[in-house]
Amino acid sequence: MIASNTYTRTEFIDKYGAFIHKTVKGSGILAGTLISQAILESSGKDENGEWKVGGSKLSREANNFFGIKAKNWSGKTYNIDTGEVIKGKKVIVNADFRAYNSVKDSIEDYVKFLKENSRYSNVLKAKTVSEQAKELKKAGYATSLTYADTVTQIYNSVKSSVDASYLKFKKRENIKNVSIVIVILGTIIGTFIYYKRQK
Repeated sequence: MIASNTYTRTEFIDKYGAFIHKTVKGSGILAGTLISQAILESSGKDENGEWKVGGSKLSREANNFFGIKAKNWSGKTYNIDTGEVIKGKKVIVNADFRAYNSVKDSIEDYVKFLKENSRYSNVLKAKTVSEQAKELKKAGYATSLTYADTVTQIYNSVKSSVDASYLKFKKRENIKNVSIVIVILGTIIGTFIYYKRQK
């Protein structure tokens, strides 16, 4: 595993936004939901004492940006104490979490995790970040009583950056599609000219 860097919210979205939009495409998961959860689940104080995305020990040392535990997991794990709310009381418990080689691996596994667990089916049907956050809480993704509200608040604070990252993603996709068309046309024209000369 390679320890991840830390980011401001804007830096995180700038770096991973396009990849996130590509990864969630067709999954039912909204990029805004994923980004807001990553910010919430991975934030902590970095080595300089600044509160950053990716600053938590779990994200820095295991590239786990979503707090996904190692249940039903055959990959690498990372053991750490974590805060939970049990019967209305905040407690510290020890747990094994999934560990990844990169932040991108964590993002991809988050999408896979939600898609493959039937208890999150209503999350995939929800149409807004706020609705998805509520369904995540209902399905038991987190024990915090304010989890859904916090995810929504984070999204509202970064919505303009999420929207900007989507425009960048679409621009890259359009450029890629145009390039593919040019290559195909070039091949067709080249083939046509070749056979024309053979006559």
